Amino acid sequence: MTNEDNPTAQGSSPAGVREAPLGHRVTLDDIAAASGMSIATVSRALQGSPRVATATRERIERVAQDLGYRANVAASLLASSRPQILGLVCSLGQELHVRYRSEALRAAEQRGFRVIVESIDDARDVNSAWESVLQLRAQSVIAVDSSCISQRYAHVPTVLIGQEAPREDIDLITSCNERGMREAIELLQGRARRRIAYIEGPPGPSARARKTAFLQACRARGIEAVTMPGGDHVDAGFLAVHAGLEAGVDALVCYNDQCAHGAMLALLRQGLVPGRDILVVGCDNSALASSRALALTSIDRAPSRVADLAVECAMMRAMGGTQPPIRRRVDTALVVRGSTG
Repeated sequence: MTNEDNPTAQGSSPAGVREAPLGHRVTLDDIAAASGMSIATVSRALQGSPRVATATRERIERVAQDLGYRANVAASLLASSRPQILGLVCSLGQELHVRYRSEALRAAEQRGFRVIVESIDDARDVNSAWESVLQLRAQSVIAVDSSCISQRYAHVPTVLIGQEAPREDIDLITSCNERGMREAIELLQGRARRRIAYIEGPPGPSARARKTAFLQACRARGIEAVTMPGGDHVDAGFLAVHAGLEAGVDALVCYNDQCAHGAMLALLRQGLVPGRDILVVGCDNSALASSRALALTSIDRAPSRVADLAVECAMMRAMGGTQPPIRRRVDTALVVRGSTG
């Protein structure tokens, strides 16, 4: 029997193990001293090695917990020859990006990968975000929207969640607008709406794709369509409606749910009841849309399926896959709530 198989061969554990002094980072040396085991055995036990007997591993884990040990995950990942790390660059000011982040973390964890997340905003540009994830050895990067792609790091395998790939070498996972928008226009027409306004998003591929899908769906159903400048936040929707709707408009379709939220607030300010006087549809099916306070009919973009595909592509690239650029499309679908009557 080896020492690793015998919990008592190298001495017994103290009756009471005291947590390390405040400010002291517990090391493998501390656990080895407190448990009476070698550092090598402690290291193998905490990594779940089958070479360590179950009773020994459990004893070492108890000592480590009592001492307040926290594994230095970053150090172990950086030391690994193949660390299995993906990068995710997004804009966490957007609810849909938050959802993609959550779903990507779930999908990667299920497959044994870690995800380093960086968000771009007014204070952090896209190149800085990419530099951060690459410093932590991300082997491929998922970008949520084309605005999150860095041309400086074009050599890094990249998976885009978006509508148009700006480079041929980028893998593209697209949430298709056509089905969800068609269902929205059919619903509004079925509720006797004849002149529908669309509040546009900010300039970019996503805004173009959603607007095009709206116009095509209206044209196919013989609906009169009106477009209005807007944006991707609450104020954009509020200001678009506050500026005045064209005569005869009896329904609104908005670029995203935040924009729709602002539009609904502006309607209420004008004495109009969303869901009765003006029907309202958002896009992204965010937590905001599903709240009882808003009850917003919205186009769901299947973020779980999109994130699964993006993580699968990113993992394949991280492991050295050399397949031609991948193109995957996922259908959207309408979720009906009170804002459409």
